[in-house]
Amino acid sequence: MQVVQRLAAALGSLPPESVATPDAERLGAVLVLVEPHGDSDATLVYTRRRDDLRSHPGQISFPGGRVDAGETVEQAAVREAREEVALDPAGVRVVGRLPAFYIPPSRFWLQPIVAHWTEPHPLTPSEAEVATVLHVALSRLRDPQAWRAVRLSSTGWTWAWDLGDGHLLWGATAVVTTVLLGLLDPAWSNGVGPGDLRDREVRPWERDRRVTDRRLPPRLPGVPQTTEAHPALDPPALTPERVARAGAAVAEAGRLLAAPSARVLVLAGRGGTGAVGRATADALRAAGADVVLVTPNDPPATLPRDVDVVVDALVGRGLRGPLRGSVLELVHALRLQDKPLVAVDVPSGVHADEGLIGDALSADVTIAVGGVRPGLLLPGLAPFVGDLYVAGLDPSQPPLARVVGQPATGTWAE
Repeated sequence: MQVVQRLAAALGSLPPESVATPDAERLGAVLVLVEPHGDSDATLVYTRRRDDLRSHPGQISFPGGRVDAGETVEQAAVREAREEVALDPAGVRVVGRLPAFYIPPSRFWLQPIVAHWTEPHPLTPSEAEVATVLHVALSRLRDPQAWRAVRLSSTGWTWAWDLGDGHLLWGATAVVTTVLLGLLDPAWSNGVGPGDLRDREVRPWERDRRVTDRRLPPRLPGVPQTTEAHPALDPPALTPERVARAGAAVAEAGRLLAAPSARVLVLAGRGGTGAVGRATADALRAAGADVVLVTPNDPPATLPRDVDVVVDALVGRGLRGPLRGSVLELVHALRLQDKPLVAVDVPSGVHADEGLIGDALSADVTIAVGGVRPGLLLPGLAPFVGDLYVAGLDPSQPPLARVVGQPATGTWAE
């Protein structure tokens, strides 16, 4: 019981504002179910999702899902656990909330709910979603032999665990697990961080070449396909004519994702990418769309939420270092929305050559202007890039072509 008492004390010390539920369009809750064993150990209940699911196949997760209208996050977490593993709610006592956090690849907010399993009983996995239920001891998670590391960017490493029998714990569930271990004992890893485990790096996205980190991106109907992933790594200079041509291609992508009269939010930064964004806004207006143009000079609070599509033309291949300042504030404000997002050239925050280097937007569709930079093709970047297209800059090139068939990464393969 000391484990539960320590957790309750740690959760109770968190500032109320840190565990407040965000006003987000995509919000989920998971149940971190703790079963004490003696004074110092306990087991946590995880599930392994079925391998044939379209979303997150085979991944280890806590029971949970979307918060329904009228539910609290606590009610949603317990309900989802009942549906996924047949948990009896009568034997559960909620201990507290962990801070909600944003999962960029999924464009989803997640709030973990910690609960004491007061009356353990056999759990039955839902045949439609769960392959098996795992009971993992805290002592196993503290065992250095089980520690692994996942490299999610050129600078960042996160924790992962080898749970045995082919079960790899990583991603958002590993983030929650790390926070929980830190609440119980800030020194649980004896000063070791995931960046110190580079010799134990795992690349879980290579287990399954499908997009597993978010819902499958939409495809633009009627657009021709190309097997040339990078027809030009260094596209020609953006003349006014080429800017207008690229803007028309991006506008066409926006029209294919929504009705011609849709309301479109266009975020246009400085430089060539911003110029293409403004050309996109002009083309959309000419086609009858209701366009809201926002620049980094506009306060994030002015971002409308009643739009149908977002065009991200904030920062392109000219990115130097992680996003900061007003651009970063706009990116954070967009996290409360759940609208189809079209990125111009690269999703803002993704480096054209190095991939993720900090906070970044995740796109449903990325329109590379004139050619695809290598950063878009790095393993693990598909959930941020979405469906990849190239906008031709010259009349001899197709205005818009979908990139398919990348054998090196399998990211966009048919």
